[in-house]
Amino acid sequence: MTLDELAAQLKALLSSSGSVGEDLQKNLRATLAAGLARMDVVTRQEFEIQREMLASLRTQIDELTAKIESLEKAR
Repeated sequence: MTLDELAAQLKALLSSSGSVGEDLQKNLRATLAAGLARMDVVTRQEFEIQREMLASLRTQIDELTAKIESLEKAR
């Protein structure tokens, strides 16, 4: 569940409370965002970018390893 989904559910629950519910939602969202910021988490997009970069680097390492092995055999 994303932060936006959680906020939407809380907003739906508190919508009957009027401005108190809106204030509570804003405060809760700010508190959750601050807590997540302290946890040093990354977004899914950032994670996927890093994963793609690592896969590319792994391919390069494998290719270089194969080249080194072929050069050593040629000696």
